Amino acid sequence: MKREFLILYDKITNFEAAGYEDEEISRILTKAQERVVLSRYKSLSNQVREGFENTEIRRKELQELVKGVTITTPSLDQTQALPNGVFYDLPTDCLLAVSEEVTIASSVACTNGNRVRVKPVTHDEYSINVSNPFKKPSALRAIWRLDYQGHKHELITDGAFTVNEYHLRYIQVLQPIIIGAQTVDGATGPLNCELNDILHRRIVDEAVKIATGVTDPAMYQIKTVEQQGNE
Repeated sequence: MKREFLILYDKITNFEAAGYEDEEISRILTKAQERVVLSRYKSLSNQVREGFENTEIRRKELQELVKGVTITTPSLDQTQALPNGVFYDLPTDCLLAVSEEVTIASSVACTNGNRVRVKPVTHDEYSINVSNPFKKPSALRAIWRLDYQGHKHELITDGAFTVNEYHLRYIQVLQPIIIGAQTVDGATGPLNCELNDILHRRIVDEAVKIATGVTDPAMYQIKTVEQQGNE
């Protein structure tokens, strides 16, 4: 990726721009990787309006970032938990949740041990619907999830059952791309890009766009238009 970055960058700048050191290239590639992933996760961020898992190509592009975990122990700190709410600490490398379910414990035989969907809600939705018997959490429909500081999720039930296991699939925090023994974002290299190979050239193109934005703003605009056509 470093070699391809240098070749493309030199070609665009006609060998007239200042060069970049390994640490600078590492940071540019890491920033480019983040941009590429986020643009593919959010459908409105890319030219073809295809988000995470909307198409086969999108599934393949980000599959290396998808991880799963089953959390069985609630957070030790339950301060400020809402009625029928329990905090759960997320894995330290959890960036974005993509699928959530719980296994519940209930005194009702037909629901005890059931695996129930988790529905992310806003605090406004919680306030409006918590007393609505047709919309509040249910062992038959779904339980609720609220986001909270300290890298936690708060799971809300109706109080008639409890959560035994929280099953979470998520997109992990991106590992930096590091050339040589540099340190970037607290990690020390060398570290290769962990994404699918089909994204590597997209990342290099984005990195070249970032680099030319610093040295040649006019060329930056040209690269932006070219890349939108390649989404």
